[in-house]
Amino acid sequence: MIVVVGRVKTDAEKRADLVRIGQAVAAASRQEAGCINYAIYGDTESDTDFVFVEEWESEQALAEHFRTPHIASFMRDVVTALVAPPDVKFHTVASSKDLSEVTPG
Repeated sequence: MIVVVGRVKTDAEKRADLVRIGQAVAAASRQEAGCINYAIYGDTESDTDFVFVEEWESEQALAEHFRTPHIASFMRDVVTALVAPPDVKFHTVASSKDLSEVTPG
């Protein structure tokens, strides 16, 4: 599984644009084959900080995602709603455990 974590910063004037742009790309991306989840989270301590979290079945699914028209639109539009460069990291996950598997029962 590939997990993409993108941290972005906007300002009060551009916040609504970022939310609109983010919601559009998330909704379209969740319809793609290989997308496990795609969500946007707002920082509870800052109205201008957001985190995009994407989960993909494979590198191939992620590569196909980057070739979609909605990603081309997103990449073009999102920069207009940011006040700093995004911080985006790609994580390859070999395995996962449920909370019940790591805590005393």
